[in-house]
Amino acid sequence: MQPIVPDEVLAKTTKCPSDFSCLETGACGDVEKCRVDQANGENVLFLASRKYVNCPYRIHYGGSIVCTCPTHYAIYKQFSET
Repeated sequence: MQPIVPDEVLAKTTKCPSDFSCLETGACGDVEKCRVDQANGENVLFLASRKYVNCPYRIHYGGSIVCTCPTHYAIYKQFSET
C-alpha cells in the first residue's frame, strides 16, 4: 500500500535529497527507508537503524539518531496507527 501524504506536509519537506522516492518505492533513493524505533512528538522519529545515511533530516541526539523529516513522520503515523 502506497502512503498518502498531504500536500502541506510535502511542502514542509524542503530538503529531500531523494525527490520523495519513499512515496513510490518505500526507499530513500538507493537506501532503504530508516526503520523507526519510536515517535516522540511531531516530526521527531527515533531511529532503530544506526547505519550512516547522508540525509539532512538525520541528526545525532545524545546516543540516538533522530529523523526530523515531515514526510517520513507522516508515513510512519499513517501505518503505525492502522
